[in-house]
Amino acid sequence: MSQKQLVDAPDDGGDTITSLNDNGFLIPNFPDGPGIEGVRSVRIRDDDVIICAFPKSGTHWVWEITRELLTGEITHDDVTMSQTFMEMVPEETYADLSCPRILNSHLLMKHLPDDVLNKKIKVITVLRNPKDVAVSYYNFLKMIPVAKYKGEFKNFLRPLFQGKFMYESWMDYVLDWELVKRTNPDQPVLTLFYEDIKQDQMREMRKICTFLGVERSDDFLSKVLDNTSLASMRTLKKRAESELVLEKVGGVGDWKNWFTVAQNEWFDQLYQEKMADCPLRFQYSL
Repeated sequence: MSQKQLVDAPDDGGDTITSLNDNGFLIPNFPDGPGIEGVRSVRIRDDDVIICAFPKSGTHWVWEITRELLTGEITHDDVTMSQTFMEMVPEETYADLSCPRILNSHLLMKHLPDDVLNKKIKVITVLRNPKDVAVSYYNFLKMIPVAKYKGEFKNFLRPLFQGKFMYESWMDYVLDWELVKRTNPDQPVLTLFYEDIKQDQMREMRKICTFLGVERSDDFLSKVLDNTSLASMRTLKKRAESELVLEKVGGVGDWKNWFTVAQNEWFDQLYQEKMADCPLRFQYSL
C-alpha cells in the first residue's frame, strides 16, 4: 500500500523546504505527479532513451542536445523536457509520443521501471560538480512554489548534503549509479559531465552520437551547438527554465562566490569521507 506524506524539513536557520515522502524517499510534491509507484509502472519501449541526473546537473540541456542528435533534426517547437519528466507528469502525457522517446528522471535506478534493466534501455547519466549543484539547487528551490523555501544559502548547505531535502543525497545518488554500472555491465550507460560539455560540446556530442548509434555530420553538430546554447534556448523558445536559472547563477565555478572558506573546508572533508572509493573526478572550475 502506497504511503505518502508531506514533510517540511528545516535548514540550519529554521526555514523549511516542503517535500513529499513517497514510501520513504523525498520527491517534489508535483500537482500531477504519478508518484514513485506510478513511475515504476511506466511501460518502457525497447528504443526509449532515459536521461538521469541529480537536480541542477544539466538534464534539460542534455535532453535538448540528445533530442536533436537522435532525430537528426534541428527543432524550434515548444516540446520541453517537462513533458517526459517521469515523476512530474502522468504516463499518458508521453505515452503517445513517437519513437524513440527521450524520458528523464532524477530518481534512482530502483525507482525506475524494471524494464529499464530487463530491456537494456540506453541511459545517459549527467553529473556536475556538487558545489555548483548546491548553488544552483538553492536558487532553484527558492524559485519553485512547491518547495515553499525562503532560507539563506549559509543555512542550506549542510542539510542539503545530509540528504534532508527532495531527492535526498547527491553523494548517494552518484554512488548508486556507479553501483548500477558495476553490477550491470551489459546495461548501456553513458556518463557525461556538465563541465565537459561546457568545455567542448562538439566532443561530447560525438560521444552521444556514438552511444546512440547515429551518424551526424560536423555541419549538423555545429547547428545543434548553436540551437542548444542556453542563450538560444532563452531567446528562441523561452524553454529550459530550470537551465536558465542554472546558467544565471551557476556556470562552472560560481560556487566560489557562495561558499565561505569554512563551508568549503567542511564540504571537502565530507566528500573525502563519503566518496573515498568513488573513481569519478569532478572539475570545480574551467
